[in-house]
Amino acid sequence: MWNDKETDIDLLDHEKIAQTVIEITSDNHLRPLTIGIYGDWGVGKSSVLSLLQSEIKKQNKAQLINAHTIMFNGWLFQGYEDAKTALMETVVSELAKLQPRNVKIQNLAKSLIKRVNWLKVAKVSANAVLTGVTGIPMGSVLGGISSFIKKGKQIISPGEADSNSPFESGEDGFLKDVEEETVTDQIQAFRKEFIELIKKSKVDQVIVLVDDLDRCLPKSVIEILEAIRLFLFVEGTTFIISADEKMIEYAVREHFPNLPASYSEYTKNYLEKLIQIPIRIPLLNQLQTGNYIKFLMLQFHLKNDFIELKKIYELFVSKRKTPYENFPLTYEVIQDALNDNTTELKKTLLIADRLGPTLTNGLKGNPRNIKRFLNTLFLRMRISKIYGLQDNIELGVLAKLMLLERFETEIFEKLVSEVVSTEKGISETVKTIEGNLDKLKSEQETETESQLDELNFPERLVEWVKIEPILGDTDLRPYVFISKEKAIGLQLNDELSPRLLDILEKLNSNSDMALNTVAKALPDLDKEEAIRLYEILENESRSSPNLKELPKQIKGLLKLIQCFPALEIRVVKLLSSYPPGSLGVWAISQLAGLKEPSAQQEFSLLLRAWSTQTENKILKDYAVITLKQNK
Repeated sequence: MWNDKETDIDLLDHEKIAQTVIEITSDNHLRPLTIGIYGDWGVGKSSVLSLLQSEIKKQNKAQLINAHTIMFNGWLFQGYEDAKTALMETVVSELAKLQPRNVKIQNLAKSLIKRVNWLKVAKVSANAVLTGVTGIPMGSVLGGISSFIKKGKQIISPGEADSNSPFESGEDGFLKDVEEETVTDQIQAFRKEFIELIKKSKVDQVIVLVDDLDRCLPKSVIEILEAIRLFLFVEGTTFIISADEKMIEYAVREHFPNLPASYSEYTKNYLEKLIQIPIRIPLLNQLQTGNYIKFLMLQFHLKNDFIELKKIYELFVSKRKTPYENFPLTYEVIQDALNDNTTELKKTLLIADRLGPTLTNGLKGNPRNIKRFLNTLFLRMRISKIYGLQDNIELGVLAKLMLLERFETEIFEKLVSEVVSTEKGISETVKTIEGNLDKLKSEQETETESQLDELNFPERLVEWVKIEPILGDTDLRPYVFISKEKAIGLQLNDELSPRLLDILEKLNSNSDMALNTVAKALPDLDKEEAIRLYEILENESRSSPNLKELPKQIKGLLKLIQCFPALEIRVVKLLSSYPPGSLGVWAISQLAGLKEPSAQQEFSLLLRAWSTQTENKILKDYAVITLKQNK
């Protein structure tokens, strides 16, 4: 199985992107600077940031540069804190850690944090900030500013002056001399002190890596961008932001919903104003996809021995005459790197060669999709072994069916219905299409093509049937059985009444509309019916290949326990059975409203366990924050 997170092991030549970014940031005439690492979901943006951080550490160690990197994940603070002030606090705190015994730096940091707290109380919205920066009143903002000035002063100067306090007098007493009364003054004072903090920190530049911005809600996206541009964008800083460009533009549109039609280019212009240098990560082409699958399969073969894997990659890169040459990863290159001529290696590469054409056509060159697909594929192969079906399952056939399941769900469901209703598990639809395609190849008859058109099969189905291997005479029932949702469905769901089947379908739909509809029917269930539905959904959820995002089965369970709180503790125990490293933050946020005391107590114990584990830092941080809030 393959870990679905950012990696320091570069198998996609992303290190060159990281080196390019470092070259750009080393030009001090360009600073302050913002760089955008753009790309679709799953192309490796987070991995680029991870590689970038590692490369900067190496160059710092070799005294080639004098830079300090700060990693900020905006998604981590969403729903818990103002994203704008969270970024500001993170940057200031990380700089203060560089010299923990330097009194001047610590006093500067404390002063800056107090200004951040002032802004928290002020609840500075985009309009308030704009008013402060431009001096132009934005409607009701004027009244709002005057009302929070008093609260801000209470934070900055809470009570009588302490003669021993470094904040009251002397060269480091930044807050006694001037207690800024307006947002404008606070922003200017913050920027002035922030510049001073960077200078005293004895680093040439501060590089802030902002990750997962495109996972945040539109409001958080705008807050983070505002914090960068209005507060932190000063001499000596570089901000590198990884995001899906389209999602950021969507956030801007949501933030300015009433823009006139003549401002159609505003969202793009807004983004270009904030991001000075965009760098886009392309999707993999067909050959690159095949090579990447081979590298992943080699990782599996080498049992995650990344030193050996790196040898292969470096030799592979050295064999290319140019970086853009379409050079295949061959058995000869691998053998030269490993001096390995085992049968197991040959089997591994044979599997990769079989998967390559199938996955290339379906997964569009997206590295994360490829990893997730392979994880699901090998999970199902394990299931087949558990059930003693390994001799009935061929890897290429399973991969082809999974492509249809993933990208054409409706067609796949019809195919499944056809397969399970026949005595031999053969799809006559697929067999008919394959027969007509064979005639086209052998006879080149336009008549056959017209016959295929007359059968009125969906074009997407015909294109899928063309992918190797052929399935016409294959019993597909074992493949349906081991699929993550059908394996249990064939055992349990057949006994459900039509009413319960309808409820189960809606609970398992991943559709908010369907879940809201089914909520009205849940109170009519008796206890035994609710438990039965719960057990089916729980069993199906256990084979979900991706727990970083909320699985649809657990989404259905959460809707079910709203009506049957006695089942809450079973959901908590279900989550406790998963390795912390596999879970996303939904595991905490979605259980915030538990009603049953026993479930609340069990969840509190689980949070404590998660707050001390080291497999999943984001989950750990969320657990710590939630425990503090629950005190």
